[in-house]
Amino acid sequence: MGHQTPLLPMLFGGGQERNYRPGTENTPMIAGLGKAAELVSLHCTVYESHMRDVRDYLEQRLQAVFGDRIRFNSRFPGTKRLPNTCNVSLLKPSVLGREWLSHCHSLQASVGAACHSDRGDSPSHVLLSSGIPRESARGAVRLSVGRETSREDVDVIVMDLEQAVQKLEYKESSKGDLKTQERNRDGVCSQVK
Repeated sequence: MGHQTPLLPMLFGGGQERNYRPGTENTPMIAGLGKAAELVSLHCTVYESHMRDVRDYLEQRLQAVFGDRIRFNSRFPGTKRLPNTCNVSLLKPSVLGREWLSHCHSLQASVGAACHSDRGDSPSHVLLSSGIPRESARGAVRLSVGRETSREDVDVIVMDLEQAVQKLEYKESSKGDLKTQERNRDGVCSQVK
């Protein structure tokens, strides 16, 4: 570039930064981030092992409780997985992931990436390109565990997901009962005419 090429600031302000950049670096936060990175690197294998164990326990509990009513969307033979994440869809009743989560009392989870929250109920393009069927992808829920998540926490969450499914099944059966009543009523009305 040499000394002749002007370097113009993208944002203006900050005389303390020679007018090239507004603001001041947050030195305590920078030091804190460095210390956090150091601690994680020292304990990374322990954290990873714990999260993998808890995630595997979560998947075992989900399988035991829901059986063939769920689909695991993040298991691909021969590939590596994040140790803390499980992606699952409820197949019976077939509902959107957000509907399933809306009936939970204590679980906080997501149905997709925050950067794609503007897509509404559109399924994840990553799940679709991974071969997950469209209906399963629409019902996907992403569950994550952390380094402090316990098996007891998992038991609470699985019970919460189970009671949410019971509510959804009741809601679905109530709709079916209403339709049957309407058909019966319509049949009676047409006979009376």
